[in-house]
Amino acid sequence: MIKLAYLFTSFLFIISTTSLEDIINALSIQNSEEIINQLDKNSDIIINDKKISGSKSEVIRSLDQFFDKNNFNELKIIHSGNSENNIIYLLGEYISNDDLYKVLALIKKNSNNHTIQKLTINKKEWLY
Repeated sequence: MIKLAYLFTSFLFIISTTSLEDIINALSIQNSEEIINQLDKNSDIIINDKKISGSKSEVIRSLDQFFDKNNFNELKIIHSGNSENNIIYLLGEYISNDDLYKVLALIKKNSNNHTIQKLTINKKEWLY
C-alpha cells in the first residue's frame, strides 16, 4: 500500500511539473489557457503597458482577444538566459503581417518546475 501511495504521489509530481519548453510552446501557439496555467499566483501579464487582471477566465478572454486581433505568424525567440534567484528570461518577438511585438517572459525555476512570473508584450514603435 505504501508503494502504491508513493507511485501515485510521484506520478502527480511528474504531471504537475512544467518545463521551459512547455512555456515556450504555449507562447508559440498562443494558447491563452495554457499560458495562464503556467503562471505563478502572483504573476503579472502586461500588454502594451496595461496590466491584465481579473479572474482566470477574464484573463484568458483578454489574451484570446489580443491574439485574435493581431493574428501573429510566429514567435521568434531572440535571446534567453539565466539571472539571479533562479529566474530565466526569454526575449522574443511576435511577428504579424502588420506589426511587431516585443515579448519578455521572466520565468522562475523551482526544482524541475517552471512558472511564469511576468509576461510583457509591447508593440514595437518604429522610428523613421
